Amino acid sequence: MNLLATAIASLLFARIGYEYVPWWGNLLLAIWIWCFGANVGSFMNVVIFRVPAGMSVVYPGSKCPKCLNHIAWYDNIPVLSWLWLRAQCRHCALPISSRYPTIEAIVAAIFLVLAFVQPVSGGSNLPYLDDRYHRGLELPLWLMYAYHVLLLCVLICAAMIRYDRQQTPRRLYLPALFIGVIAPSIWAVVPMLPGNFQFTWFPLRPIAFHSVALLNRQDGFTLFPWQVSLLNSLLGLVVGLSLGLLVANLGKPVRQRLLSAEIPAVALTGLFLGWQAVCVLVALASLSDLLWTIASRWLSSCARVPWTGHLAVMTFVFLLIWGWLVGNFPWLGADATITTFGIAAAVSIVFGTLATRLAAPNEFVESNYFAKSRDSLPDTMRKATPMPRPIEGNTHAILNSPSYRLAEEDTDFLKQAALRPVRLQLELLKPEMGLTEQGINSTIIAFGGAQIVEQQEAESRLARAQQALADAIDDPQAKRAVERAERVLAKSHYYDAAREFSRLVSSSCQINGECDYVITTGGGPGVMEAANRGAYDVGAKSIGLNITLPHEQVPNPYITPELCFQFHYFALRKMHFLLRAKALVVFPGGFGTLDELFDALTLRQTHLVQAIPIILFGKEYWSHVIDFQFLADEGVIADEHLDLIDFAETPEEAWDIITRFHRHGLPNEQA
Repeated sequence: MNLLATAIASLLFARIGYEYVPWWGNLLLAIWIWCFGANVGSFMNVVIFRVPAGMSVVYPGSKCPKCLNHIAWYDNIPVLSWLWLRAQCRHCALPISSRYPTIEAIVAAIFLVLAFVQPVSGGSNLPYLDDRYHRGLELPLWLMYAYHVLLLCVLICAAMIRYDRQQTPRRLYLPALFIGVIAPSIWAVVPMLPGNFQFTWFPLRPIAFHSVALLNRQDGFTLFPWQVSLLNSLLGLVVGLSLGLLVANLGKPVRQRLLSAEIPAVALTGLFLGWQAVCVLVALASLSDLLWTIASRWLSSCARVPWTGHLAVMTFVFLLIWGWLVGNFPWLGADATITTFGIAAAVSIVFGTLATRLAAPNEFVESNYFAKSRDSLPDTMRKATPMPRPIEGNTHAILNSPSYRLAEEDTDFLKQAALRPVRLQLELLKPEMGLTEQGINSTIIAFGGAQIVEQQEAESRLARAQQALADAIDDPQAKRAVERAERVLAKSHYYDAAREFSRLVSSSCQINGECDYVITTGGGPGVMEAANRGAYDVGAKSIGLNITLPHEQVPNPYITPELCFQFHYFALRKMHFLLRAKALVVFPGGFGTLDELFDALTLRQTHLVQAIPIILFGKEYWSHVIDFQFLADEGVIADEHLDLIDFAETPEEAWDIITRFHRHGLPNEQA
């Protein structure tokens, strides 16, 4: 619709002449051209994203890249919708990159500026135009304008694809290549500059291209204007392709800049503008690349710009001052010779080589034919790079390559330091989703030492220690082992207490399939095993949150299999302990138990966790381990912080403290 309206407006202006249009008509034309260019820029955003991915540029419609919701037409108005929505998606409120409206605005500005320099000005900047095109807004000028903006749009798309470190697909260039070959056959004024090579070796007759309207008749041989125009375009295509290949192959360091994906862009420029123009543009783009590289070494804010980006900028500038350049430098026009090509190639190689030497190492090395060449890599990398495998049997190597694995199945990839945030998120989500799926509403945490075992096991350990002492009566370590085994045996009743407490809680709360106050432990042996075992005794569910340790810890066999989770990060494990907790019962234990206890106390002290009772089981043990009253007397904790702690000596007493604390919220009306 935009294209049709623009064509109608162009025909109208071409009929009445630019000089007869009122000022408001010129303003409307400028606004229309800007809007049309912005719409083209919006379509270019789609091309830049979808073409490298092999997707259709038509279907499906535009979606938010974050939430994947379809974007309504009123939210897809170039530039304006982005400003109206304050750079956020209407559905998910996540930010939308400023890159989209920036490209739309830049393309719209290019359309507007080029329109007022070419058609509106009567094509004054275009060399070798007939006087009949200088009367106003003639249709041929608009056709030339469309021809040039097509080239600029393709170059900008190629530059942005290269900026995203993607390979530029061939199908990006094919429509423009087709138009570039067909247009000269229909319109003899394309390209604007005539060729000037003397093909004395040509098998037919000597042919010299000296002017657009040349009819060369020698011994009955005739060239019509459209043939001259087509040969000039093809000559530009060949010169552009040759120049790109020459610079890429002779200047080895330049391979990292003028890569195989950018050579078609140079060839396309030669096809559209002629061989003289492409020689100048390649040299100017290489110079611009060099200057930008120098600036980027001093200014860290300078973004990486691919070589095609410099070519697009130079092409736009060249189209603005084309007539002035040809008028002041005849060797850029019809008087150009093979020397022009040689100078352009030499300048491009020198500037490109300097730019590459000054660039950061491997800044532009990417997955393409030239970047993979061993000769294009620094010596240090070349030594470490293995020789390529033969093609035969390479498919098997590819299928077994780590890079070919799906990211979700590549454990070596997921274990990299850079993937730590992803692993943290996974450890947060997996237990949360598993507990929700099993219907766990609330939990009671049972902490305690792994060394506190049931009486029979404690007696067996003491017997082994005593036998070792009998074999080495004077060994102080053997004596110490016996003493420790006796102390563990004296605390074995805590194993039975933890088991009984778990039986009491589980049988009272897990009724009719409800999963409230589910016993949760660290999943290991000792007191943890006892608590899981108590729930197992009464056929109730229990949770085990294991942690990976240097010495592998095997989960105790009494945990409900669907509720046993393994963690790598202590912080996330402790967070899951407290997320659903209704109480914390701490049996005697060591460093790990103390760590979990003080973590919970700190969160309760600072009101960063829900209000829960913290019960220390065995007051005599805990009074020797920690003097809480001393902390209050010293003024390092407040007196009311002592109220965060309760003591219990029996399972029934611990359960009574919990029921009194939650007397209005206990499941199954246990209060």
